[in-house]
Amino acid sequence: MLIQKHFRLPEETVEQLEKRDSVKYPTEASYVNAAILHFTEQEKIEKKLENIQQELKELHALCKKEFAIDDSYGENFSY
Repeated sequence: MLIQKHFRLPEETVEQLEKRDSVKYPTEASYVNAAILHFTEQEKIEKKLENIQQELKELHALCKKEFAIDDSYGENFSY
């Protein structure tokens, strides 16, 4: 189901709409829709990457702690 919405866009944005690949995006609406979906997917990917980064930090801290227990590595332990 399509819903009609109207937006006021900056001139720079309108210029980008006019420069779109009209074969790939035959209408302005299809271009805007694809851009929004892409942006949403990028946000999901960024969130996943942040979670992975946090898990790696925790794993690194755990490894550093465990290796320090048996004195395998010094204070400057790194991979």
